[in-house]
Amino acid sequence: MKTLPVRVTMLLLFLIFCSHSFGREDIKDISLNGKWIFYIEHTDSNGSSASSFSAGLPENARIVNVPHTWNIDEGLEEYHGKAWYQKDIVIDSRQKGKTIFIRFGAVYHNTIIYVNGKKVGEHSNSGYLPFSFEISDFLKYGENNNIVVLVDNAFSESNLPYMRAFDWTNDGGIIRDVSLHICEKPSIRYVHITPDFTLPDNNGKASITIRLNEENVTKADFNIICKEKKSGKVFFSKKESLKKKNNVFSMKIDCGSITPWHFDNPFLYSIEIEVINKNGVSDFKSANFGFKKVELIKDKLFLNGEEVRLPGIETMPYSNPRYGAAEPREFIDSVVRSLKESNIVLTRFHWQQDEYMFDLMDEYGILVQEEIPWWQQPVKFSPELMETAKKQLREMTEAHFNHPSIFAWAVCNEVVDADKGDIAELLDYTKQLDPTRLANVVCQTFNEIFKEDRSLMGHLPTWNEYMGTWNGDSREELPATLDKIHGALDNRPLLITELGLCEPQHAGGDRRRVDDMFYHLKEYYERPYIIGFIYFSLNDYRTQMGEEGRGKYKVRRHGITDIYLNPKPSYFVFKDLVSPIEISKVKKLNEDAITVGLTVKNIIPSYTVNNYTIRYLTKTGENKEVLIPTLKPGESVELELKSINDRYSFEIFRPTGFSVIKY
Repeated sequence: MKTLPVRVTMLLLFLIFCSHSFGREDIKDISLNGKWIFYIEHTDSNGSSASSFSAGLPENARIVNVPHTWNIDEGLEEYHGKAWYQKDIVIDSRQKGKTIFIRFGAVYHNTIIYVNGKKVGEHSNSGYLPFSFEISDFLKYGENNNIVVLVDNAFSESNLPYMRAFDWTNDGGIIRDVSLHICEKPSIRYVHITPDFTLPDNNGKASITIRLNEENVTKADFNIICKEKKSGKVFFSKKESLKKKNNVFSMKIDCGSITPWHFDNPFLYSIEIEVINKNGVSDFKSANFGFKKVELIKDKLFLNGEEVRLPGIETMPYSNPRYGAAEPREFIDSVVRSLKESNIVLTRFHWQQDEYMFDLMDEYGILVQEEIPWWQQPVKFSPELMETAKKQLREMTEAHFNHPSIFAWAVCNEVVDADKGDIAELLDYTKQLDPTRLANVVCQTFNEIFKEDRSLMGHLPTWNEYMGTWNGDSREELPATLDKIHGALDNRPLLITELGLCEPQHAGGDRRRVDDMFYHLKEYYERPYIIGFIYFSLNDYRTQMGEEGRGKYKVRRHGITDIYLNPKPSYFVFKDLVSPIEISKVKKLNEDAITVGLTVKNIIPSYTVNNYTIRYLTKTGENKEVLIPTLKPGESVELELKSINDRYSFEIFRPTGFSVIKY
């Protein structure tokens, strides 16, 4: 076995604690990202393991940077099987007696964790979600500790996504952050906060749920603090002694007058929870949350009491061949900014995303439907697959419960003729896990089976439309098809969950993409029961099903940007189409000023604009800003821009600072 070089050995230095007190400053999260050593395991012809490296990797292991996926490495693009990772750490002897967890943001898709040659635990068939194990008793304090992670991304009948029936990458590896969490007992597994408020006075209340890792603890003391995230203003602070009921500790609080979370005003609050033992604070957890009300009333969608019709677009992560599934935070930020800058306020994900992705959705203001990766196959679950689906739903809702951006969960996508019993069971389970959000089914067969469409089983009927490409013989069938679907909806709304042009399967390039965009959106505009759409997709995307390219460049060209997020002409057409404001007039008043006429659209999008501004340069080069009055859908205003530049150029911005439209 190999002795690791100094450059990949991590020495963890901790503070010396005075006496036996333990405070919040002693609770630590230590990143294990960075240099690990990596080895691809050889298998025999039956796929059986040829060897085990649980105690350490062989001499010819190489150095990689974690987060990491091997499927962007030369020669390994099509490797689907077992691989090993190793990192050595030293834990200070003064940490003995503390509680230490190792946490993984995601490992795709099966993994076994070893510490000093002993198996700590395994996490299988849930490759996009976080997990952790306590390793306190496996560590040697004051000495070197060997952490080994076995990863397997072989296509599997017990995993979701199932076998090769999914249209994205199969990138294996430790694809998200790894860290140690050091605390005492009792320790916090999760904190969930369920906010609610009344309209129109915006009086808020919240239910707080705390679950500990130690199931034997039945009573505990907590310090609870709630604040406005940006200002830090505290509106609730109290120490509570709580008793466990149904495996959790819970309480309710009054929040007073609150500011609702909205895609144009993504107002966030934070909660901080300390659990107390005889030594002081034994563990600590914080989370952001927001007050949001999404309602379906007959065939309308309401957000915080306002009827809205919303535009969206979906992105396909892992598509940049420089990163694959191991996307760094700066790239995730560029993806979410590209989404928001396109003027959308709505998106969905075919599979579960990193916590940081949802942090940005919360902060920038994008509504999200998150889905388990059941795509097209199988049509009937085995008992093992049903448990896989439920496991992913549990882990997904537990990990992402507090994010105000998430308005819906979905249990499948495009599973033609899926067993209704399986779907009903998963929908009921989702509602038990989170009764506060929509539970949906995404389908593409509405144009064929109408009242038998599986999406009608969810809260919000959906349709992946694609008339003229994947569906039907011609896009000209769309108007009549939508009228038939309307009859099947029985006074319920419809969300178009996909539309677009997929190349090379359907040719035509960006010119056809734009022409189709105009045609399909026009039909949606004219039907008020269509409460929004999600265009597919933001980017061309890497996929193990791709018809074009080789290795890590195997793609489908479905996007209004390329795989690196470089925009195509269709990106700018789309941005203008889904701008909530239309510039209806620009007229010269005199040599010093112009009149600008603005109208708020009442199609899709359709929502009130509030605190939007016009910015422009004056003739003398100064930055000028004019506030646009609050306008409801269909309303107009004329504004005077004084001392405007000779080109009459100006730009409209959302209150979040994102550009809406330029002139």
